[in-house]
Amino acid sequence: SGFRPDANMIWRIVKIGVPASITGVETQFGQLAITWFIAPFGTVAVAAHSVIQRVQQFMQMPGQGLGQASGIMAAQNLGANQPERAEKSGWIGATIYSSIMVVSAIVLWFWAENVIRIFNSQPELVKVAAAFIRIQIVAYLVFGYAVVLQQCLTSTGNTIVTAVVVLISTFAVQIPLAFFLTQYTGLGVYGARWAIVTSTLVTAASYAIYFRTGRWKRKTL
Repeated sequence: SGFRPDANMIWRIVKIGVPASITGVETQFGQLAITWFIAPFGTVAVAAHSVIQRVQQFMQMPGQGLGQASGIMAAQNLGANQPERAEKSGWIGATIYSSIMVVSAIVLWFWAENVIRIFNSQPELVKVAAAFIRIQIVAYLVFGYAVVLQQCLTSTGNTIVTAVVVLISTFAVQIPLAFFLTQYTGLGVYGARWAIVTSTLVTAASYAIYFRTGRWKRKTL
């Protein structure tokens, strides 16, 4: 009874939701592009890349949870006119996750082959995937800031910022660098992983810098 479309609310949802959707599309396109650059190096390289993606998704789970929690607390504190406490929740969440990733990186550095053998024991695949994962460790060290701060910005309605950051890191950094490193250097297939690492570093730095400016606190929903 009394149900009717609320045009104002619909527009507010669309303003926040559409950029967030675009961010997801950008991320998935970047992953597809990386697979495209890796594919010419053979099935072993593609399989190794697939295994590393699964390991990374598993390692991201704590970050997603901490990011969502930090984002909710940041939004709640902004609503309560506690901007400093909102910022603190983001930094603490990112630091906790980064600490977890440092421990995980140490484990992966020394036991990468053992982790890969859980999925596949083919010697050539284990060799390539272990190299992939050791390269990726560089990105894991700042992963907390890339994942958690993105969630904080998204939860507080700054979805345009995250869309722009992912656009730059994917289309201006990751894809061109993957093309160059795999085609014109001696890195070969490993160039694709270094492109992903560089993109992650750019993403983490961009979010950290913007988060530090405090402009996101002025977002009104």
